[in-house]
Amino acid sequence: MGSGLNNEQKALIIGTLLGDGCIEKRHKNPRLRIDHSVAQKEYVFWKYNILKDIVTREPQILYEKDKRSGKIFSRWYFSSKAIPELEFYYQLFYQDGKKVIRKEILNHFKEPLSLAIWLMDDSYKRNDCDALRLSTDCFSFEEQKILQYCLDKNFGIGSKIHRKGNYWNIYIPSTEMKMARAILNSYIIPTMSYKLPPRNDLRSDNRQIRIATL
Repeated sequence: MGSGLNNEQKALIIGTLLGDGCIEKRHKNPRLRIDHSVAQKEYVFWKYNILKDIVTREPQILYEKDKRSGKIFSRWYFSSKAIPELEFYYQLFYQDGKKVIRKEILNHFKEPLSLAIWLMDDSYKRNDCDALRLSTDCFSFEEQKILQYCLDKNFGIGSKIHRKGNYWNIYIPSTEMKMARAILNSYIIPTMSYKLPPRNDLRSDNRQIRIATL
């Protein structure tokens, strides 16, 4: 499992690939690309500092013009070197060039840092209650069932899968937020703290959500 990488780098890569990151494989070895909005500059540089010994240059700002509106949008990005250590993650997360979730993820998605990065990448808080929604639209319902099982089995966090138009999202309800905070608070960086909703008043013994085994 990426034997030339340290444990923090491995956890970051897993969390990033669950979220907004991607692996590109144009030649023999794959490379990791990390790309976030300009408002998340500090988050990009935080990731860079963890991965910098496998990266060739510091994050760069990229400007793109929207063809329809004519507006200019900017974001921060960087890529790793193309290295064999990333082949494991390419095989774990990709099939025919498309990102997928396999049952094997259960054995590798275990670190709180991975969970925190996934949430910092892809979660948003509900405004009307103390709950989180994960933007998992790109995964199938069955793939999201695997991720739901991982949350319960590896982190003790119950969740639901909600329909959102033609897609599905993983939803962490208010009854699970005490457990989520206990795991995540020490890993969420200050500039991304808005990703966790405000604390609520529910007791921990109100937790009732459980899911079936795979």
